[in-house]
Amino acid sequence: MEQLIMGVIALTLAVVVRRKEAFAWRWQPTRHTWVAVGTGLLAFALSASLLLFEAGSVAARLVHYGGIYVACGCVIPWGYTLLVERNTPAAMGVKRERWAVSLALNLILAGLLLPIILFEGDLSALHWGPFSKAIVVLAGAGGLFELFLYYGFIHLRLERAFGTIPAILVTSALYVSWHTGTQLPLEPDLLVAVVKLFGVGIMYQSVFSLTHNLLIIWPFFHGMGVMIDFAVNLGEVGRASAGFAWAVGTLVVMALAGALLARLAGRQEGQRGAWRSLDRNVGQQGMDP
Repeated sequence: MEQLIMGVIALTLAVVVRRKEAFAWRWQPTRHTWVAVGTGLLAFALSASLLLFEAGSVAARLVHYGGIYVACGCVIPWGYTLLVERNTPAAMGVKRERWAVSLALNLILAGLLLPIILFEGDLSALHWGPFSKAIVVLAGAGGLFELFLYYGFIHLRLERAFGTIPAILVTSALYVSWHTGTQLPLEPDLLVAVVKLFGVGIMYQSVFSLTHNLLIIWPFFHGMGVMIDFAVNLGEVGRASAGFAWAVGTLVVMALAGALLARLAGRQEGQRGAWRSLDRNVGQQGMDP
């Protein structure tokens, strides 16, 4: 239950730091809000569908890495942000603002978690080859999926619609739901696992709310947390590392999809600029004697 306690501490810190906005609750949802929530529910539905497949099968891998990681974690959030909202990467938490303090806090918080691995984990039993592969799977492909969907996409839109605390709590609940077919089946006690994950969600979402910059979460703080779960609590490093090739492929596809979306967004912006220029020219010609 220490994760829930850490979550409450982080939430309290967020309330103190952002006390001016923390209790400014509102009801201003837009279609952008519901698209973000709907994407989170899609990740939940795809995760639940994994219970229908044999673990490690090609079908399960395609749903996990293709449907959840690539579609829900990259294509939908970034495509919607760049092409529909016509926003910049800053609307996904990728920005220069407060990057230095965010990265510093990232390193400090990761350092606070490091003793858990050093003193509670059996380092002599760890094989560093599988461990490093598990990092690529969990903190690489899986980390970017969570980063973009639950922080950059869902949290920021929920906060704009409802306020700081509702954004933290609802996003944490959605974060728990995506573990339905992935981590929860590995846990010995389902109820304890749900409470633990909800506490973890509150902790990370509260920290993210301090700067709204993804560098406060990833890669160190998030990576340390996820490795504690699999290396210390569950001892499932071997199972996680088995998806290494799929994770590498996922990262490549994410990068290609991101490049394509950025190109489409740039072309879209160029077309809008051309139309604005044409409108100005037409207007000026209409004013000529």
